[in-house]
Amino acid sequence: MHISLSGIEFWSIADWCAFALTLAGVWQLSSHKKSGFVINAFASVIWVAIGIHSGLSGLTALNIVLMFIYLRGYIKK
Repeated sequence: MHISLSGIEFWSIADWCAFALTLAGVWQLSSHKKSGFVINAFASVIWVAIGIHSGLSGLTALNIVLMFIYLRGYIKK
């Protein structure tokens, strides 16, 4: 199912949001801020949704693993 927002496809918007959140999270992590783990975990949730919707099992699996890595990093920091 495709949801259209003024001619722009919902999943295309979600893709760019996940991209932006991933960059913001990496930026925060490079500045040694704990919030980077949370931002990246949220981005991974969006990437998993995109992967499931698009049938991209590699993207889905990668981001599920990354969520656990981000959770571990958040707890250890």
